[in-house]
Amino acid sequence: MKYDGVTIHSLRDEFGLIEVVENRITRKLFFDSPVEQSCIYLNAPMTLNFEYQEKIIACVHDFALTQKANKPIRALMLGLGGGTMAQHLFHTLPNLQLTVVELRQTVIDCAYQFFQLPNEPEIEAVQADALEFIAENEHLYDVIIVDIFDAQGMPSALSDIHFQDNLWQTLNSPGLLISNLWYQWNAKQTNGTPVPTEETQQVLQFWQTLSNENTDCILNRYNIQSSQNLIIEALKK
Repeated sequence: MKYDGVTIHSLRDEFGLIEVVENRITRKLFFDSPVEQSCIYLNAPMTLNFEYQEKIIACVHDFALTQKANKPIRALMLGLGGGTMAQHLFHTLPNLQLTVVELRQTVIDCAYQFFQLPNEPEIEAVQADALEFIAENEHLYDVIIVDIFDAQGMPSALSDIHFQDNLWQTLNSPGLLISNLWYQWNAKQTNGTPVPTEETQQVLQFWQTLSNENTDCILNRYNIQSSQNLIIEALKK
């Protein structure tokens, strides 16, 4: 038994260990740590297991309803995990064309094999480094979702201001950018109050400055009550 289940798949690539763990109710993805990277309910695979995922999906649906009005939506997702959000968007937004960029080919393979990622033309899974993909990208996207974590948390390179600025330049008008960020708890230093990680603080500072200086950018933030996640939403008019 491991992580309250049985390991049904285990593979180590150049970035570390990948494990798929299953019990009677769930199947979960782990990256060399007890932190769940993805989860599906075996008898209800469309059910989202994390509150932050529900918030991201709700933001995308609200944008599709209010800004796109049944028009085609070109979306970009950076970070795949098990592909549960990609699967959910595919089944609920029929006008969506989704490109998913994932650093690890082994994660893409797991998403298809174990987490029911639809193998359909509307979803393009690209093995690439997100920073390089954005830097070389020549397309505009109506929706961009950034949800990249490794075994230690959010990679520090993602907080680079050039990467964040490239995201803004890659966004169509109107457009929606959603980033999944992370808080941390340190009871000794913060009396148990969650504080942003250094990477999260840098990302927040970039978008707060942009929204203050650019009237075309509307910034919203959502604290997730059930976890350490913080969702920020940047709307381009």
